[in-house]
Amino acid sequence: MECSQSNVLRFRIYVPPRYFMAQLPKLGLLAIVWYSSFSMKFRPLHRKLSLWMALPLLVSAASGVTYRVGRSWFGMSSQTGGEILSIHSWEWLGEAASMAVIWLVGCGLLFLCISAAQMIWGSRRQVLHSPQKSRLWHRLIGILFLLPLAVTAISGVAYRTGEACDISEDSLDVLMSIHEGAWLGKDIRPIYTSVLGLGLALVTVSGLVLFYRKNKSLPRK
Repeated sequence: MECSQSNVLRFRIYVPPRYFMAQLPKLGLLAIVWYSSFSMKFRPLHRKLSLWMALPLLVSAASGVTYRVGRSWFGMSSQTGGEILSIHSWEWLGEAASMAVIWLVGCGLLFLCISAAQMIWGSRRQVLHSPQKSRLWHRLIGILFLLPLAVTAISGVAYRTGEACDISEDSLDVLMSIHEGAWLGKDIRPIYTSVLGLGLALVTVSGLVLFYRKNKSLPRK
């Protein structure tokens, strides 16, 4: 997928790395605060969307952690790493389909983060009080990983789109550094990826448990 035709002069977009890294957290936080001020009730849509997003999110988390840990700690070959990375980026579906899936998964995860922030903000006084331990753990894990997951979703979509649009290598490096936590250092990067992947898996599974228990408790017609 190309954003410009080959017979047309191609312009390379350059985003100053320091400026981008300084503005991205601010933009993400601004988006969360802006959406959290809405009076719209996100809970039903959050619940339904999380059910459909569960499998793609688990695949993305598992493949991302496997790739980074395997390459950093276990000497995984570049060929094996490339195959796992193709699963993580959905490239095995084809270029156009992988772009569509990445946008759907990335924007879906971002919406789940935003709707979670809205629900947490709306019930902030009772957020740590719940008769169900599974719901309390779901909230605590969600609060802990809310911002990192939102940043990961934004940077992942931006990287894949920028790659297709042929933006500068420096900008792509910045996006990937944000996405996988390379800015924390080479030794911390696999730890960050593992913790973030585990957090995404835990919040997804705990959400599925809550959905299952709620449906089970509903009276059958």
